[in-house]
Parts: sequence; structure tokens; C-alpha cells
Amino acid sequence: MFAAHILKFGEKFQGRLDSDLLQGALNHVAYNEEGLAFEILCDHIAEYDVLISEEEYFAALRLISALGFDVNVGPFKHLIGLKR
Repeated sequence: MFAAHILKFGEKFQGRLDSDLLQGALNHVAYNEEGLAFEILCDHIAEYDVLISEEEYFAALRLISALGFDVNVGPFKHLIGLKR
């Protein structure tokens, strides 16, 4: 249901996040593990201090909400500190 949105979001990090990490996270989408794919992607973004634009931040917030995650938990809480 959210696969296309997650893949599109992930594409924005090509060249900014190691391609193996990015592809590894996004591969979960193919197995209907969209939430896991997005959570791992956000974890990598936070772990490697990848700066995100305001647009990317708000796209992440929409996905966090749509997937039923809590913005104050896990890797999601670190995204605001990466916003440039």
C-alpha cells in the first residue's frame, strides 16, 4: 500500500547513503515488509547523520503517520535533528 511512497522516499538518498545499505533497506518492500523497510531506512539515515531537507522531513513524517509509527520513538525521533 505504501511501497511506492517508500521507494520514492528512498530514491532521494541515492548518493548520500551507502548504496548497499539503501538497497538492503528497500529490498524489504518486495516482501511486503513496508514498515520494516522504512524503519531500517530511517535508522540508516540517523545512524550515518545524513542531512535531510525540510521536504524530505515532512515526507518522512507523513509516512511515519501513515504506517502507524510514533515520531518520538526509534530512529524517527532523530530525523528532526538532521533537518537542514
